[in-house]
Amino acid sequence: MTAGERREALSLDRKRHAYAIALTALANVLLAQSAVAEGLKPIEYVYSNGTKIRLSGQLNMGVLNYDDGAATNTTFVDNDNSSTRARLQLFSSFGEWNLESIFEAEYQPPASNTVSQLNKTPNWNFPKTNIRKAEIILSNDMYGRFYVGQGSMASDGTAEVDKSGTSVIAYASVADSAAGYFFRFSGAGLSTRTVGSAFSDFDGLGRKTRVRYDTPSFNGFSLRTSWGHDLLAERNNPLYDLAAVYNGETEAFSIGAAAAIARNTRSNTNIFSASVSGLHKQSGVSLTLATGGQNDGGMGYYGYAKLGYEHRFFAVGSTAASVDVYAGDDIATAASTSNSIGLALVQNFDDQNIKLWGTWRTYRYDDRTASYENGQAVFGGVLFKF
Repeated sequence: MTAGERREALSLDRKRHAYAIALTALANVLLAQSAVAEGLKPIEYVYSNGTKIRLSGQLNMGVLNYDDGAATNTTFVDNDNSSTRARLQLFSSFGEWNLESIFEAEYQPPASNTVSQLNKTPNWNFPKTNIRKAEIILSNDMYGRFYVGQGSMASDGTAEVDKSGTSVIAYASVADSAAGYFFRFSGAGLSTRTVGSAFSDFDGLGRKTRVRYDTPSFNGFSLRTSWGHDLLAERNNPLYDLAAVYNGETEAFSIGAAAAIARNTRSNTNIFSASVSGLHKQSGVSLTLATGGQNDGGMGYYGYAKLGYEHRFFAVGSTAASVDVYAGDDIATAASTSNSIGLALVQNFDDQNIKLWGTWRTYRYDDRTASYENGQAVFGGVLFKF
């Protein structure tokens, strides 16, 4: 290929990228106009025997600007803090037992956790790992809940209990807004260290193909456990975990907490995760704390704290704001440190099922091998739910 042909091919790729972004943006605008006009509601059909089928989902996209200390990149992306997705649910009952079947998949051609200085082109493929849930749930008030299929392991979400009202864009997994971006060496080029490799909330074992059991709730407390494999990623290694969860409501406070221990036999790692969040209902002030760690030869761990405030300033819905801090050690490599500070703002439009959100976040990483520039992300967009 000649130099001219290479330039022409590069120009064509850029045009295709621009067209893809423009089409996605147009879809968001049209959806926003529909949502503002009449709201987005789940689609439901109820059979004569009481069986219900529901189609629901969300679209959550925005504009991400990332400054690596020497250059800035602006990209239209899906918000990986709460990804674009669709789900199909079936609800039925048999005497005292309830049956629920869920199929849920996400689609993020340009995702905030994969774009980077070197990767701005949307990936329109649909790998099987985009399947979030394909499960059957059988529940009974006396005996608890039984899960079979692809879905959340017992430890999933135990690091991410959050009552601040801003978790759509800011929570313990601080890397999600810009995980693919590379840290830059001080006064030099890009390193191989990404935001995603330097920051983790060690939120258990995520979603896998598993069997899971949740006990009934006793005064707000419940236990859950699961055993499974990462079959969608073709990793046939046993995974198992145990979690404890609490949800409590009083006249003054709403409190949630969770803690879990998990074992990944493939990587020979043990994971611990925990979080607690409390909301003072009258003032709207909330406090969220999270911590976790992973033992894989060394011990990486972190601490996270968020102060939130939510109030209904406008008739359309509440406004939530938060400030958070993250401090991690030995996450990317031994003797490394990872620090982040974030601000977030979310405006709710209740009747339209819309959230307008924005965040500013810094990323700082250090290790023994080099000196790195700080990263900074500014990210704003819209979440539509139906």
